[in-house]
Amino acid sequence: MSRFFNDIKNSFKGGNFLTRLIYINAGVFALVKVILILFTLFQIPTYWIYYLQVPAFLPSLLQQPWSILTYMFLHTNFIHAIFNLIALYYFGKLFLSYYHQKQLVAVYIWGGLAGVCTYLLGLNLIPYFVEHSLGSYLVGASASIMAILFSVVGYAPNNMVRLALIGSVKLKYIGIAFLLLDLMSLGSINSGGSLAHIGGAIMGYLYGVCYQKGTDLSKPITSIIDWLVDHCNLPKMPKRFKVKVNQTQNMSDAQWNRQQKEREKERQERIDQILEKIKKSGYQNLTDEEKKSLFQLSKKEQ
Repeated sequence: MSRFFNDIKNSFKGGNFLTRLIYINAGVFALVKVILILFTLFQIPTYWIYYLQVPAFLPSLLQQPWSILTYMFLHTNFIHAIFNLIALYYFGKLFLSYYHQKQLVAVYIWGGLAGVCTYLLGLNLIPYFVEHSLGSYLVGASASIMAILFSVVGYAPNNMVRLALIGSVKLKYIGIAFLLLDLMSLGSINSGGSLAHIGGAIMGYLYGVCYQKGTDLSKPITSIIDWLVDHCNLPKMPKRFKVKVNQTQNMSDAQWNRQQKEREKERQERIDQILEKIKKSGYQNLTDEEKKSLFQLSKKEQ
């Protein structure tokens, strides 16, 4: 059992930000679910869970402002958690083909906050929802995941991805399909969730469009991440190279040059991180992934 937990610990430390987001969501779900079961068996009140969710009733939200962050990492339903974890994995992998890892965290958080905004606006201003706002709570990572997907849609809408049983589809059509599903769900029992999804999608799309034009909206959050890494002894994260596949959009010389400079910077940062680890603990303590990365990156220097 101890080996199992050590493997998870090492995987979390050595993994990228996508891996860590998945572990955090899965870990929070497992912990909360166990506590809820134990409290139920011993007939202990479980109303505390609502303090981690976003209430639509604004006076209640003012008493628990931290919930606008905690809700986006919290799931209480198994099916909800599994679907979100699967979506986070696949959309996160797609995201990392175009952006840096720290940007993934930034878009995750911005999407969650945008989801809160549309959720609160909808349930407090739209007459159909107002009468249900008193007992409504928002929970789950869905808005953040929608932002991750739509940041890619906004950045490269005409790029092709291959889907099982369907074939190659443009990213913009995948985005439209998800957005239509949420629009058609307005008025259902999960209308609040659909409103949050739409907010996350809007935020993600704006992020992608702005990044395409040279403006990175993730900088406020990535700056905080850098500060935490520098001052809290957190391990620095390796970055994946941004790879474009089936690119159908024409790229200007300035965009191409910027992309090449970013790739070279990422490659050098990754080499420096591995060399620093070798200096501190020796080559033998590198993971297999780090040894492979060092070999591949070193070949590119030759």
